[in-house]
Amino acid sequence: MARGLLTNTTKYPALGLNMFTDDELFEVHLATLDVLWNVGIKCESKEARQIFGDAGCTVDEATHIVKIPAWLIEDAMNVAPPNFRCTGRDPEKDWYCESGRTGFVNFGEALNVIDPYTRKRRAPTKDDLYKSVMMIDKMKNIVVFERNIVPADVDPYVGQLHVLNAFLNNTTKPGYIGMHDPNNIKIAFKMGSVVAGSEEKFKERPFFGTSTDPISPLVQAEGATDALIYATRLGIPVKINPLGMAGGTTCVHLAGTMVTHNAEVVSMFLLGQLIKRGVPMVYGSSTAMMDLSTTVSCVGSPELALFSAFVAKMAQFYKVPSWVAGG
Repeated sequence: MARGLLTNTTKYPALGLNMFTDDELFEVHLATLDVLWNVGIKCESKEARQIFGDAGCTVDEATHIVKIPAWLIEDAMNVAPPNFRCTGRDPEKDWYCESGRTGFVNFGEALNVIDPYTRKRRAPTKDDLYKSVMMIDKMKNIVVFERNIVPADVDPYVGQLHVLNAFLNNTTKPGYIGMHDPNNIKIAFKMGSVVAGSEEKFKERPFFGTSTDPISPLVQAEGATDALIYATRLGIPVKINPLGMAGGTTCVHLAGTMVTHNAEVVSMFLLGQLIKRGVPMVYGSSTAMMDLSTTVSCVGSPELALFSAFVAKMAQFYKVPSWVAGG
């Protein structure tokens, strides 16, 4: 089992960045509760709306707006586990997600690659996918695999299943494969069960999880939400990973973006906890700035670093694992 460097502890043996006080994080939390009750989220999944309604939320079936009372969010974030073992097929490569420690993953996901021989940019292929997974497997500083390439020479509807196939054949590290279709979740579960030896063995040690991404601002898309429901019921770990763009799909001010981002994450945490109380979930983020002159997402900008620091601190406030993007 791998454990990361200690960060953000009183010892400070490694780099730590404290940008927010507990009171400031609590203010973001209170603003989030206000948004979720007075504005609500748009939930496009009929099944999810039923789950929310049965739990005590106010659901408008005409607009698909779900308004969530504060006590439900408080309860969900209190029962979400503060740590869990991210398991790989090789137990020696398990990653223990816990407070105060950090590890690194590869970035995902590339729409183009630089050909290693021609040095020209081109669309990726299955061969690129397989070779890149083998490379990631050999990189000791990468503790968890993330979907890295969706090959252009396959049907995009099942592209993530090709990523899963490459993952299962070329690394024994834990992994996260983003799948926004419940049918793909079902197939992925069958693939994992075959490799593990049975459904029970896979549920005991699920060696891959999935990302379920809200759409900013404040939309739970049907595919991603239903995928969360199926994954949680099948025992596949889930990471919530909004990709808001400040100045585009969220407020241009980072403080406002913090609130909508947090509302998107904790509302989906609530859904997961309503399905299976105590299920481990990860507070994620790919939120960044939008270049107002080109409308391109500025992954790697200074604002992204500031926002990623907020995400890590907000997850610590809730005492849940975090996952932040970089570039």
